[in-house]
Amino acid sequence: MPAPCHFGVQVMSAASPETVYRLLADARSWSSWAGPLITRAEWEVAPGPNGVGGIRRLGRPPYMVREEIVAAEPPFHHGYRLLSGQPVRSYRADVHLIELEGPTGQAARTRIEWTGTVVALVPGTGWLMAHLLRRMLHGFARRLAAAAETA
Repeated sequence: MPAPCHFGVQVMSAASPETVYRLLADARSWSSWAGPLITRAEWEVAPGPNGVGGIRRLGRPPYMVREEIVAAEPPFHHGYRLLSGQPVRSYRADVHLIELEGPTGQAARTRIEWTGTVVALVPGTGWLMAHLLRRMLHGFARRLAAAAETA
């Protein structure tokens, strides 16, 4: 089996971790902030009371992915794994929201750290999948940061 490839991105937001988390954890909100790859977003299975177990469907029909929420620690950690929709053996991502003190008289800021691990279907192509996913997640993180600042 091919080795897993790890990748990650970091983006800053002037919004609070609570505001960023609220947008990130709500499947339905993704179509309003995630950009042109996500024109449709919905819950296939609503998350449980602790936020875990939900399955969201995201994408641009007919290219939809299904992701299961596997970690929910509001407002600082959101994790999910891919169930279907991408040509990979496995994919897991975690989003950590770190609250940073702002300068005196200014509000706190949030560092969004979005990391992932992918195992490619085809041996030797993991680096390519990681590169593509890193670019995609960087776009999501930038748009999430901006949307949270205006929410």
